[in-house]
Amino acid sequence: MSSSSNNVSSHDTASNEIFLTSKEAAQIARLHPVTLLRWAREGKVPHRRLSARKIVFPLGQLKAWLESGYTDSTVRAA
Repeated sequence: MSSSSNNVSSHDTASNEIFLTSKEAAQIARLHPVTLLRWAREGKVPHRRLSARKIVFPLGQLKAWLESGYTDSTVRAA
């Protein structure tokens, strides 16, 4: 799957899960990317850390979190 600014950034073929960059996820969540990354570091939003500097957001988990109204501040990193 190719990536561009309008498409999801990566696809995990093993679990068939789609991952978004912070910019892509922030557009869906209607948040600033810096806010989304800060919330990820604080464990408030579902995310996966690929390295010390790279965080991605599983699309399905992000949608579920948004539908929950962000009330669960105990969401832990995958």
